Amino acid sequence: MDLVLVGGGGHCKSVLDTVICTKRYDKVYISDPDLSPGTKLLDHAIVVGGDECLLTLYEEGVKEAFVSVGFVKPSLLRSRLFSSLIDIGFHVPNIIDPSAVISVNAVLGTGVFVGKTAIVNADVRIDNCSIINTGAIVEHECDIGAFTHISVNTTLCGQVAVGDYSFIGAGSTVIQGIKIGSNVIIGAGSVVLRDVEDGEMAVGVIK
Repeated sequence: MDLVLVGGGGHCKSVLDTVICTKRYDKVYISDPDLSPGTKLLDHAIVVGGDECLLTLYEEGVKEAFVSVGFVKPSLLRSRLFSSLIDIGFHVPNIIDPSAVISVNAVLGTGVFVGKTAIVNADVRIDNCSIINTGAIVEHECDIGAFTHISVNTTLCGQVAVGDYSFIGAGSTVIQGIKIGSNVIIGAGSVVLRDVEDGEMAVGVIK
């Protein structure tokens, strides 16, 4: 079975490294308009061109694809790419690093990435195409919206809710029961002690 990763930047290398570790795919292709065709990533995956190559790959028998673009502004880019893959007919798998710990009682959508040593505990729900990055802890009964990025070494204590298209910066802590809206950006190293409204940008001790 073969896979195409859409986006060849730094986040792609993290995803690709996990893909290599899983040993699930025979061949991995990269779609990225900013990289020269023929470029190899991690001496494993080859760049085949931009998004115009996706339909051709599908017609040639590549049936699985994954959005490997990290969180960028505007945050709708990941959503647009995900929708394009679904429209073509690709199956979009979850890619979970073997070192991650996922509760058997967690519910994941499709296109979710869970990075190295991340922990997803009991009764967690993670919606489509979200990122739980390296070393993140998502504790019991958290609810993570679609296209949201929980960054490296972030801790979400129990019963935290995060909306769609949000970004929680590296090393942040969100205390139990907090509700964070959609299209929110929480800066790195923050401590979130209160609910955060849709569209809010905040950093530091948020109280």
